[in-house]
Amino acid sequence: MDLGDVTIEGITPFIGTIFEVPLDNGATTTLKLESALPYEVRQRRQRYQPKRTPFSMYFLGDPALILPQGMYALRSEALTLENIFIVPIGQDAQATEYEAIFT
Repeated sequence: MDLGDVTIEGITPFIGTIFEVPLDNGATTTLKLESALPYEVRQRRQRYQPKRTPFSMYFLGDPALILPQGMYALRSEALTLENIFIVPIGQDAQATEYEAIFT
């Protein structure tokens, strides 16, 4: 799926999907799409009309691994997201959480 075409309405059916993520060292890890929520754009930045409603996607991954923020390919049987920019935002004993923002 082209990232320019991704919308919150289009991604919601994929909540719960587990994506395989290839790493630079040849290994792979997995990320589970946990949720997709509206993203509030601050008032001073609303000078433009976005072509889609801004939203964030939240993923859960291996708690023993923190992927550095950057571009990744997320692949599942149902959906592939190439060059998605994810940022680690939290970690506990159960998972590392990542966010991808679409404006």
